[in-house]
Amino acid sequence: MFESISDVQDYSNISDDKLLQVSYGMLKMAKCLFVGVPITARETSILPNHQEATSNPLKKIYPKDAFKVTEMQLGFMYDLLYTKALVSYTPCGVVLRLSSFLLTSIVLPPHNVHKYSKVDLCITLSLLVAAMVLEIYAALAFLFSDRTLVWMRKHNFPSISRYITSLPIHRNHRWSNNMGQFNLLSYFNEKPMGFRGILELLKINEKLEKQRYATYPQVPEDLKEWLVMHSIKFRDMLKKGPEDVKLMSRSARGAASLESFLPNSDDQTILFMSCFTEFHQTIIIWHIATELCYHLDHDYFTQKEIRPSSSAETAVLNWKMSKRISRYMMYLLAISPETLPSSGEIGHVNFNRTCEEGRIEIASFDKVGIQRERKHKIKIEASKRLYEQHKDSITEKSQILKQLNGSLLSLGCVLAKHLIESMREKPEEERMERKWNAIAGCLFEFLVYAGRQSSGNQHAQQLRQGGEFLTHFWLLFEELTFLDYSPASPTTTRRYRWRHSIHV
Repeated sequence: MFESISDVQDYSNISDDKLLQVSYGMLKMAKCLFVGVPITARETSILPNHQEATSNPLKKIYPKDAFKVTEMQLGFMYDLLYTKALVSYTPCGVVLRLSSFLLTSIVLPPHNVHKYSKVDLCITLSLLVAAMVLEIYAALAFLFSDRTLVWMRKHNFPSISRYITSLPIHRNHRWSNNMGQFNLLSYFNEKPMGFRGILELLKINEKLEKQRYATYPQVPEDLKEWLVMHSIKFRDMLKKGPEDVKLMSRSARGAASLESFLPNSDDQTILFMSCFTEFHQTIIIWHIATELCYHLDHDYFTQKEIRPSSSAETAVLNWKMSKRISRYMMYLLAISPETLPSSGEIGHVNFNRTCEEGRIEIASFDKVGIQRERKHKIKIEASKRLYEQHKDSITEKSQILKQLNGSLLSLGCVLAKHLIESMREKPEEERMERKWNAIAGCLFEFLVYAGRQSSGNQHAQQLRQGGEFLTHFWLLFEELTFLDYSPASPTTTRRYRWRHSIHV
């Protein structure tokens, strides 16, 4: 399986041809992940003979190349699941393809044309020419496919393989490289669509309204690097941390990051809203809190005269990455909920009531005269008003539990308040760094949790639609952290619960 990886010596400036070797060498691991083979079974079947090969490649190459490796692997998986690759790339498949081409070529020259009408001849020749064009296209696609290039490498034709990968025709994108974004605060300010009555009659108004506020930017390189670095740090944190943190990291969401970045905080509200609400509720609450904190800290991170020193660069990066991941998680919940654990009817109730309350709040802000000079200033002002109005609206544990059945806007504001005040006694620079380390770490864990809670079959279904970013990240994370997971029982980890009381 990994014999081609051993040929790759220099990972610092690796070509697409070598990346293809790495991705195909790790394909068996990807197959195990997609079919849901338990960790212990994967370890016994893969690790003994190939531990060195599996532990090095993704950690040696640049983050953008690591994502390209997973992109290639998912391309191989798509071929295996949704095409005739298992037959086409065998000797029998090649013979059948050649036979089809030759037979079409034989009947193409017209014979006894005087016996048939011109219309019949034109139709027949058009169909045959179209068939020939399709056969030629299929032959070229076969020749330039990744699997053919792997075969050339394996059978000592490296120069041909390198030449093909260098051609412009082969430099196609295997994936759109898009990452959906959905900002719930912008959706609160939704403007009515035209033909609303017709859309409601067709029952597509809600879906189209959400799509209007979804954007699909390219995945930036700094986010790829940030995710790879956080995956490695997360793995190291679990290896060095106490056993309860290791256990919580597999069953809860955000517990490990909160334990690391807010270790002395006695505030259990943050932990509760991360780990012990339904996952869709966690996404909405943390998305609102992240958006509020993002806009409230906007001046601190964008005005250089306010930023104390260059040591705040880590906090700046976490500030930017947190927004992107939060909006992506909200995009999955609003636009592509099938990629997340099922939330049932309560999920629709939480989302709709939160949006209803948010729209009422935003409408009331307009009436008191928010200045509409610059777009980001409007968002900052709206965030301040939302925060001030709701930050003290919930003070009891019973109120939190009751609010979980309706709008989650107040809970998002309360969480923002607890994040802001959790390190108030610290200097401003340290407080900002710790706060955004905690926010970024929790959102990263939510992304990991979402990917791991989806089955391999669910990820495979996404390949039919071009592949979701979550699937790419899930595969990369599993392979980056593959050797370092202990064979813990999934049922045991899911039963683990945080036993401390909640103090609001």
